[in-house]
Amino acid sequence: MPSNQMVFLLVDLVLIAVAARLLGRLAQRLGQPPVIGEIAAGIIAGPTILGAHLSGIVFPQDVRSYLSAFANVGVMIFMFLAGLEIDRGSFNGNRRAVASISLSAYFVPFALGGGVALAVLSRYHQGNRLTFALFIGCALAVTAFPVLARILIERDLMGTRIGQLSMASAAIDDILAWTVLAFVIGLARPGASTQWKLLLFVPLVAAMWWLVRPMLTRASRSTAANSNNTMIFLAVCGALICGAATEWIGLHLIFGAFLFGVIFPRTHRPVVETGAQLLSSVFLPAFFVIAGLQVDLTSLDRAGVLEMLAILVTALAGKLGGTYLAARANGIQPREAGALASLMNTRGLTELIILNIGLTTGLIGVQLYSILVVMALVTTAMTSPLLRLLKVTPELGRLPIPATAQPRLASTPEGAA
Repeated sequence: MPSNQMVFLLVDLVLIAVAARLLGRLAQRLGQPPVIGEIAAGIIAGPTILGAHLSGIVFPQDVRSYLSAFANVGVMIFMFLAGLEIDRGSFNGNRRAVASISLSAYFVPFALGGGVALAVLSRYHQGNRLTFALFIGCALAVTAFPVLARILIERDLMGTRIGQLSMASAAIDDILAWTVLAFVIGLARPGASTQWKLLLFVPLVAAMWWLVRPMLTRASRSTAANSNNTMIFLAVCGALICGAATEWIGLHLIFGAFLFGVIFPRTHRPVVETGAQLLSSVFLPAFFVIAGLQVDLTSLDRAGVLEMLAILVTALAGKLGGTYLAARANGIQPREAGALASLMNTRGLTELIILNIGLTTGLIGVQLYSILVVMALVTTAMTSPLLRLLKVTPELGRLPIPATAQPRLASTPEGAA
């Protein structure tokens, strides 16, 4: 790397970290999750606000590839943390309600998203209509598990029935989201010479669950006084190598990192979270800027505005309606059902990761990507106002849940958000 590129890279990393921190805190002061401010920092750095010329000066093209590398490391660590937060204890209680709410909260917006892709967004599909429709369904169906947990903690709702149902349902939605997205990416990446590698995903999952997981469990029990540092080391290295494995077989690196988080032993979770979050907080802000630099609403025409409204209405109707109806069908009172639907409507950084994958794999173009980013921002920003409107308090539907069964979240970057 030439010296001038190194200078720009180091200065840009500092600018990115400072902007993300400041706007994240500003979002908190406004009663929003910090991820809203962090995403906004990325959009401000792009051509929509800063302008293409000035944005190109501050973030030169020949430096952006290096920023992307940092961003990918940050995303992998974030996805490891998201997988680590999947807690089987959160599924205790009314499993029937959790299953029906999570499936409805995912597949209703998924189906509506696929329909609007074919009916309204036909001018955007660049290849196979099926994979395009499936991807839009994925984009509208996701719930951001980490930012949801952060909202619950900040509002002291984690120990309530609403909190437990939303966490368990969001966990299932996360697993569904990455599973369906892996299938869509497999369809979107044709090529006889490499397609066979996708078949390795099933034995990879089996090996990680039946071989790697027991090995990690034994390691977590046998390490000596320096076990904390050892487990952090294993967590970071494992997330990176598993990410590399799924990237090699033709999927995206996030799948391996997420899967490694799911199988990682929970014995040292608080310490591992702290160490991994520190690393992610250094690298992840680069992702917000890389994602924001690709948001360009300057060319949005009248048809684009109408399409944005159609996407927004579909996303809200699918997620809010699907969750609310399933909750009411399980005997949950209207106000609690409304609160649950509002919580499941959060999308946050998880949505940005999915959209970035769609852009880099050619499933969507820049304009549709920009519209979907706006949808993610609006739906996430709606959560706190809706909870205030419904007057959701810790006393609403509180249940005595054992501490060991409660999902835990230290402040992850989206959650540090």
